[in-house]
Amino acid sequence: MSDSRGAIFVSVLIAALVALAIIFPQTREQAGPIVTEIRATSPSDGSTAFTDQQKDDIRNTVREYLIENPAVIVEALEALQGQQQQHSNRQTSNDALSANMDRLVNTRRDPSIGNPNATVTVIEFFDYQCPYCKRMAEDLAKLTEEDPDLRIVFKEFPVFGTESNLATRAALAAARQGKYQEFHLGVMGLRGAPSERAVFRLANSLGLDEDRLRRDMESQEIESSIQANYRLAQEIGVRGTPAFIVGDELVPGAMSPEAIRELIARKREGS
Repeated sequence: MSDSRGAIFVSVLIAALVALAIIFPQTREQAGPIVTEIRATSPSDGSTAFTDQQKDDIRNTVREYLIENPAVIVEALEALQGQQQQHSNRQTSNDALSANMDRLVNTRRDPSIGNPNATVTVIEFFDYQCPYCKRMAEDLAKLTEEDPDLRIVFKEFPVFGTESNLATRAALAAARQGKYQEFHLGVMGLRGAPSERAVFRLANSLGLDEDRLRRDMESQEIESSIQANYRLAQEIGVRGTPAFIVGDELVPGAMSPEAIRELIARKREGS
């Protein structure tokens, strides 16, 4: 590749950065030049300075490229704004998690499995019709069996309509009869939507008192629990299911058992 073509390649890469620096100069006590020195890398002798002619070629090429392709500046600005927005969203989410950690971890109305005194707690926001939640249900249960120092808190978050709401109410009512985990896994294992018929057939197979279950499903306490989870999800930035909080980190989307184990291990090391 010729020196001229090499200069063009480098200039294309830095064009957007130069444009951004011109439009959004950094504020400093003593502002310096945007580019103090342009250098080239040679495989044989390491880093060497461009000649004056090569520097002029680069400057001219940057100018020509931006004039011919002004969309590059727009794309760079959009990318920068996107990164800034992501950073802002992460910071807002982290602040919200810290402010709501007690509601996430220590709310008694939320069913949980595992060691109640565990050093690491995994919180899951889920829906019974979410296919990824269904796939992960057995894996989460196994995690508490293999890790005696782990607790999983279930945040019932019915966002897929009537059947999801029905299943959530039944699951929370089943918890009052000491059968939450069995009922939870049973609903997750159903094929298709959790219809009323399927839900109560499952309840009967687990020996639950159906009359009591129906009464509890309509209780104000269960309604309040569901509404509290909606509000909490909104505050911390949960937009869908599944969503996990591990330690002080929000992880949207499904994870493999290996990924969850790694995240738990990292939180444990950092505690």
